[in-house]
Amino acid sequence: MSEEVAQATEVQEEAPAKHRTQKRRTKPIIFPNWCKGCALCVEFCPKHVLEQTESGSVIVAHPDQCIGCRWCELHCPDFAIFVTEIESEEKSV
Repeated sequence: MSEEVAQATEVQEEAPAKHRTQKRRTKPIIFPNWCKGCALCVEFCPKHVLEQTESGSVIVAHPDQCIGCRWCELHCPDFAIFVTEIESEEKSV
């Protein structure tokens, strides 16, 4: 009987671990009309998600790399960028 209890305890302990490892998906959104091209967001992004084009505008070049740290959002002087959370496929089903 104690072996069954030990197995049940192991199953209960594994469930929260799976939930913790689930990656939160985020996406930066840029308002091009508000962006003056200072590139502070590009410089502060730890994952190099954003890039500045030759014309000076900032684009989201690698959206899959975004970790949701919001450094770009916090350092934009014109509030031209914000980071939104994307609902995962598992939650929407």
